[in-house]
Amino acid sequence: MKHNERYTIKTNKGKVLGYTDDIEEALEIREKHKQEGAFIEDRKNPNKHRERFFH
Repeated sequence: MKHNERYTIKTNKGKVLGYTDDIEEALEIREKHKQEGAFIEDRKNPNKHRERFFH
């Protein structure tokens, strides 16, 4: 299934948490799931919002 939303929120293990066009919503989801290593994948600029935290 192809999603046309700009932002995809994923965990470090590859689990998709959500799709959205709203950056505020994407940041909110990432903040809720930060213990799982959540990051935002931007379809238009793939490396812009990706942050990894290793413990």
